[in-house]
Amino acid sequence: MQLSSRAKLLVKSNCAAILRVQDKGGSSGRWPMPVLKSTNEASIYSEPVLAKTLYNHINYFLSRGYSIKEVADFFPYPSPVARLMMIFRSRVIWDLNRNQYIQLANWLADILFYHFKKDYFCYHGKNILLSPDDVEKISKIKHYYIDPALMAKLDGKLWIYTEIIFSRWHNLAHEFHGPYSAGKTGQKLLIKEWHDLTGLDWKIFKDFPYKKIICYEFYKNNKLFIDLHNRFLSKYPLIKTTNKCMVSTDGKFLTTQKVKQLIKQLDRYLSAGAKLLSGKTGKDLKLINAMMEFYTTKPLADARGVSWHPPRTLLAKISAEKLGKKEKKVLDRLRYYYPRFNQQNIRIQFDPSVKFR
Repeated sequence: MQLSSRAKLLVKSNCAAILRVQDKGGSSGRWPMPVLKSTNEASIYSEPVLAKTLYNHINYFLSRGYSIKEVADFFPYPSPVARLMMIFRSRVIWDLNRNQYIQLANWLADILFYHFKKDYFCYHGKNILLSPDDVEKISKIKHYYIDPALMAKLDGKLWIYTEIIFSRWHNLAHEFHGPYSAGKTGQKLLIKEWHDLTGLDWKIFKDFPYKKIICYEFYKNNKLFIDLHNRFLSKYPLIKTTNKCMVSTDGKFLTTQKVKQLIKQLDRYLSAGAKLLSGKTGKDLKLINAMMEFYTTKPLADARGVSWHPPRTLLAKISAEKLGKKEKKVLDRLRYYYPRFNQQNIRIQFDPSVKFR
């Protein structure tokens, strides 16, 4: 089996996105994971089990007559699906053969394809999810503008909050999309949807009062690039080119005073979350990592009526911190690659059509 044309573009976009954000040492941000030598130290346990689970979920629906478009419709946002392309680095120890993991990559590409209106997999830096009519309706909304400086403050709080509840997989809780053309004045619109805000069943986040917070940011004279993992780069700081903003919570637009109250609410959760994470050990973070990775399968598990949580056998293995010889060998190789990111070894890790070595 070969990679489909869609999967080839997805792999190309994923590898480019990874390379684009690396620092000189080959690392990108992974807070609050620094207690681990690398995120591979956690993922080596869960990725093989996640891969088999994901394959079985998708195959379950397709074998029962669902189209891949119908499977795609189970997922409300594309970036958590795109994040699953990261698991292919451990493919040599999956309980799937080469044809099956190539098939899995093809399925993921097809699922993602149906989410984008254009610039599939954000290869050219656009994450276009809305139609022009949708954008026009948003652009006509008035009377709810807030100061861009206040919006920047809210953005920062929400970013830290999603890092607390989902760590390095924080795009499980946000989808940044655009830029959209908004009117004839040259304005562009960036939309930040913050969702799944109760986290991983932790008590301190279960009562978070909103299911979704959406930030609408209109700007001019700036160039914005958004990759398929929701990371974005801009020519100038966005706040310097933003001229109007709006915020909604669960479909209701907020006044300036309401936004200030929302920021105060977030501060309380940020304080509680910081205290929670400060006591976590390396073993705790590996267990949390497994929860985050399996959370990506929640839409499929919910549609099947089964639990999305990692199997107990996996959690027991992580708790015992026991790896087999093959797993240790792959982990050592990934540790070698981690500070040496370049086009060649990124492709070796994440392109399932290339032999891992």
